[in-house]
Amino acid sequence: MDFIKDEAVVLRKSPAGDFDLSITVYLRKYGKENIYIPKGQLLKSPFLPATEPFTWFKGVFLKKREKFFIKEIDKSRSLGLGISKDRSRFETAYFITELFNRYVIFPDERMFILLKKSVYYLTQKVDTKIFRLNFTAKLIYLSGIFPEIDVCVRCGSKITGRTYGIFSTPEGGTVCRKCSKSRSYLEYQDIKNLRELKVVNFKNLGRLKVKNPDKLHSFLLEYLMKNY
Repeated sequence: MDFIKDEAVVLRKSPAGDFDLSITVYLRKYGKENIYIPKGQLLKSPFLPATEPFTWFKGVFLKKREKFFIKEIDKSRSLGLGISKDRSRFETAYFITELFNRYVIFPDERMFILLKKSVYYLTQKVDTKIFRLNFTAKLIYLSGIFPEIDVCVRCGSKITGRTYGIFSTPEGGTVCRKCSKSRSYLEYQDIKNLRELKVVNFKNLGRLKVKNPDKLHSFLLEYLMKNY
């Protein structure tokens, strides 16, 4: 039996019986865990405010037989209150937590930071299409499967507006015009946007200009599904 200090973001919440709760969280140090909270549905439960999805909290956890329990909560912030004021932001938050829950399996502090920052910034006024695009691109990048977009995956030559030919999903990157004469689903502007999404921070997302965010996001989701 160990006592652990850590912080978490709530991904999911579900009732367990008439009085208890089960929440899925992503911990900064230990990754994704399901936490059982006895009598967690009762209003007198001290942990009730911290169990809502999109909530960040910091506290002490009890690890017993590879299972986690909440011992005490030092700080918490119910970010869902601000997010739920706007339907588009709420739907985006739900998309983010569902995508995260599906694809992020192992502990990774960088993934925790991405999730925490995403939920925090969603309490502000944002372009939700760009926000979803950014989150998906960053998740792919941190997963180590971001496509090669700087050089041709066949010959290694540098990709520019003049040399860009197509994007090859099976090969995981760009192909120059010399190596392929096919037509590409992605334009060179899309490739430039992918480069920007790798490095842009949350504060500068509003400056990002994407010609067709829906098309690029659909591509990234398909790419993620085929390469994860």
